[in-house]
Amino acid sequence: MHALERMRAWAEELTRAMAWVGMLLIVGAVAVTVLDILTRRSIGWSVPGLIDITQMLIIGFAFMCIPFSFIRESNVTVDFITDALPRRLLSAAKSLSALTGAVFMIAIAWYSWFRAGQQVENGDVSQTIGIPFIWYWVPLLAGCVFGAAAALLQTVRYAVEAIAPPATDGNGGAN
Repeated sequence: MHALERMRAWAEELTRAMAWVGMLLIVGAVAVTVLDILTRRSIGWSVPGLIDITQMLIIGFAFMCIPFSFIRESNVTVDFITDALPRRLLSAAKSLSALTGAVFMIAIAWYSWFRAGQQVENGDVSQTIGIPFIWYWVPLLAGCVFGAAAALLQTVRYAVEAIAPPATDGNGGAN
C-alpha cells in the first residue's frame, strides 16, 4: 500500500472516531432537551442551563464531524460541471477545492485560537450555569485543525493523481 493511501486510511479511522464523538454529543443534546420537555410538563422541573448545554453540545457535534466529511468527500459539490472533465483536470479541480477548504479551516482555527485565548484569559463562562467557554472551544478547534489536515491530505492526494501518468492494464492500454 502506498504511503499516501496508508495516511488516508489512518486519517479516515481517526476522523471516523471524531465523528462518533460528535454523534454522541448530538445524542446528548437531544437527550437533555427531551428530558427538559418531559420533566417540565410532568413535574414542573426544567433542566438548568438547557440552552448553554445544548449550544455547547451542538457546536461540538458539528465541528467534530467536519474532518470526517473532508476525508469522505461528503461536502456539497456541483458534480454535473466537473464530472465531464478529463481525469487529470478533474483531479486538479478536486485538489484546488480541497486546498480551498483547508485554507478556510485554517482561517477559522487561527481566528478561533485567539478568541478562545481571550475568553480563557478573561475567565468567560456561559451566561446561565457558568460553563467555562474553553469547553465550547476545544471541539471547535480540534475540528478545525483536523479538518484542515484532512483537506490538505485530499489536496495532496488529488494533486498526485493530476500529475501521475495514467495507469495501464498491463497490455499497454490505459485504465
